[in-house]
Amino acid sequence: MTNNSDIQESGKRELLLEGALKVFSEKGFHGATVEEVAEVAGVGKGTVYLYFGSKTDLFVSVVEEKLKELKGVVKERLKDLEGARAKLAESIKLHWEFFNQSREFVKVILSDLSGLERELDERTREARAGFIGVIESVIEEGIMTGEFKDVEPRMAAYAIEGAISFVAFENLVNDKSSPSIPDASQLVDFCLCGLCRLG
Repeated sequence: MTNNSDIQESGKRELLLEGALKVFSEKGFHGATVEEVAEVAGVGKGTVYLYFGSKTDLFVSVVEEKLKELKGVVKERLKDLEGARAKLAESIKLHWEFFNQSREFVKVILSDLSGLERELDERTREARAGFIGVIESVIEEGIMTGEFKDVEPRMAAYAIEGAISFVAFENLVNDKSSPSIPDASQLVDFCLCGLCRLG
């Protein structure tokens, strides 16, 4: 049973992650300070260290939590869908929407991460693999049902994830507004054309 103190603690951690996302997106990892994160979150600097061991830990936790959030959103939406093609199309649209509605997160990913690469990779590997695994399982389902060509599922999953991420990042770098629905539909068509059997 969850008690009030557990809820309060969870709430504080969430506030810190939200504050960190805002500060890191504006100043990047190297330009941001723990004091600034604490100020935005409305807590004392010492409170940050109750939940996160360092600025690096806080930064990596932000990335990790957003990736877990994406996986959760996709899994929840796919439960009510039938057919691998419909599931994959929805996965692509949700991924696209996630990046374009979480533009602060994209800025964080695109910031100078020098010195963080190894820890970021090690800490977020499971979260990244979790989302890729969702797409991979949909592709495997499509191969089994004959909807998709007999491709290597993991390779295809990474290719699709990479395509979505690159286009979303490119939009932000070029300071474009959020993509329209036709843009997302074109990306879905592009990905499905490479997988779906003809006829």
